[in-house]
Amino acid sequence: MRTLRLFSLSLLPYLLTSLPLYLLLSLPPAFSQNPPTDAAEISRTLLYLAPSSVQAPPSASPTIVFSIPGFNYEFTPPSAWKVSPNDSTPDSDTTRESQKKRKFTFAGVDYTLAGSSDDDRATLTLFRSGASEPVASVVLWNRDQLVAPWLPIAQQRKKTLTAAALQQDLEIADPYAYAAELSGDSLWVAVGHSTGESEYGLGSLVRFDLKEGKSAVFQPAELATCAVTHLVLLAPDSILLASRRQDDGAIRPCQGLARFQPSTGKFEKLSTAGALLENSVVTQLHGPDPVWVSTDRGICKSVPAATFSWTCWRVVPSVHIEDEVTVFNKPGEKAGSDLPPGDYEVLWANAAFFEIVTQDSYDAWLRADDFQDLSARNFDAEPWKLLNTSTGFAPVRPLAKPNAKTIEEGTLLYRAPLEKRPTDPSAPAGWVKVRIRAGWIERADFQITPRILPFELPATPEPEPALPPGASSTPPVPKHPIAKPSAKP
Repeated sequence: MRTLRLFSLSLLPYLLTSLPLYLLLSLPPAFSQNPPTDAAEISRTLLYLAPSSVQAPPSASPTIVFSIPGFNYEFTPPSAWKVSPNDSTPDSDTTRESQKKRKFTFAGVDYTLAGSSDDDRATLTLFRSGASEPVASVVLWNRDQLVAPWLPIAQQRKKTLTAAALQQDLEIADPYAYAAELSGDSLWVAVGHSTGESEYGLGSLVRFDLKEGKSAVFQPAELATCAVTHLVLLAPDSILLASRRQDDGAIRPCQGLARFQPSTGKFEKLSTAGALLENSVVTQLHGPDPVWVSTDRGICKSVPAATFSWTCWRVVPSVHIEDEVTVFNKPGEKAGSDLPPGDYEVLWANAAFFEIVTQDSYDAWLRADDFQDLSARNFDAEPWKLLNTSTGFAPVRPLAKPNAKTIEEGTLLYRAPLEKRPTDPSAPAGWVKVRIRAGWIERADFQITPRILPFELPATPEPEPALPPGASSTPPVPKHPIAKPSAKP
């Protein structure tokens, strides 16, 4: 079991590389003249490994390939994953104008879906290549429709906001056609919206009748404040829809993956508490048999049925350590412990260090209200939070003892889950002891690569009884002992 050590001045440069950008910009001129690279941006670039595309296999091939810039994730039945490098780069054509106008080809015919908005309404228009007139045009939402669903969310940022004020001040978002599929003469379109400040839209599914030139809009109440980003047609009257919430430049989970029946309006969410699809942002959807869905957390597969049964895998950003290295309780310490070779999950990154998950642990103290807040945020463990770097990540500083006067008497964490220890009767009121299974290693030449690991529901921990007076919550022999602290610089 590792122990806490006192703060060193050598920690200062690495703390600065871990600060959110808005804090860096507020530093005095002596620091802000040459601000270090923002750790939130570094972590997003290195650790957000959700698939951004999927390559549909030929009908005779059982494999499927998900990709991100830099890596392919190839699956071969029954359960083999292969991670390999690729030379792709992020799509640079993400301007507002490019997202408002999307081109699709069906049955050899080119179509363009164009979204537009004015001060009162948003419209989606379908054009056929070479035709002088549009196939059809449909109004998706207007100012009055947006107020009721979005008011509760807008009030989370401004509690005194009224419906009348929102109705006057909101901006009509531009509609984005994220995905489209053809079924007979029907073109089904998943519709989201732009994400500028105070811009709002309604999650929509649109059906264009290519033969009759008609259109219909489906807007389930459950998706009102979502963007519908993907769809898969399971049957003529059964459609899988993926969604996320996007407003004021931030991306968050919404309804995840759901099954929708247009004829009745029936809406069925296809995720359960604790499962990988829960509280996730869907990034790719492929089907219909089998159905594949990738999220910010991993990849799932299921045969379509009345009740989906998912097999899921986590995408884990990792470093491979071939020789023993030093692991620290916080970046910049002069002494640490020996970390054995192996593969380690990376939780956070700055210019000089990686925060990793370790098998060994150490105990520290947090204020009870801070621990409650961290638990409610799930310790910021969800990968989608890395996308919202503008909101920053607050460092967590567990202390070596309760009521320590300064942060120097503690450690530093960002996204490491904490285990609450049994109540210590001798502890001051308002403090809890936590067990931490994380540490920091120098980045050196280590490269982050994805690992695809089976997803397992987290086990429910057995409650531990309160300790008698004078007893310690630190076990005399740690379950994963490590070498004594070394004197490595």
